[in-house]
Amino acid sequence: MTRIGFSSVLITALRLMLGAFFIMSGYEKLLDLKFFSLVIAEYQILPSFLIPGIALLVSLCELLCGTMLLINLFSRFSASVILCLMVIFIASMINNVMRGLGHDCGCFEFLSRWYGLKEEIGIVPIARDILFFILLLPIALFGSNRIPWKKDQK
Repeated sequence: MTRIGFSSVLITALRLMLGAFFIMSGYEKLLDLKFFSLVIAEYQILPSFLIPGIALLVSLCELLCGTMLLINLFSRFSASVILCLMVIFIASMINNVMRGLGHDCGCFEFLSRWYGLKEEIGIVPIARDILFFILLLPIALFGSNRIPWKKDQK
């Protein structure tokens, strides 16, 4: 058990589930960076010259941090980085909802491609991202920062 009752089994389950999710999310964004750049542009927050670099950075960050969560390599750090991304995603969606801008949230393109579901920004994606934030917190607070294949030095 960790300090406030989070078992290592729960941390592991969250780490594996969220790691796989963010690998899939980052990978699908990398597959179509032009489309992801267009989605970022629809938020009307960043200057246009930054958008391609931010699209690449977010995609790689999700893919790398998701992989690190999955293999338990610096999982606390990886979860903390994704938490920062989640704050940015949530704030961006809230900003656009308050401005009355409606567009694709850019979260799950595989839903529209595979199932025909289109996800626009609104209360459901915001609530979902808040849920992900809450699920990432135990990993960021109580996960491991060790290198799994290296023996502990005493």
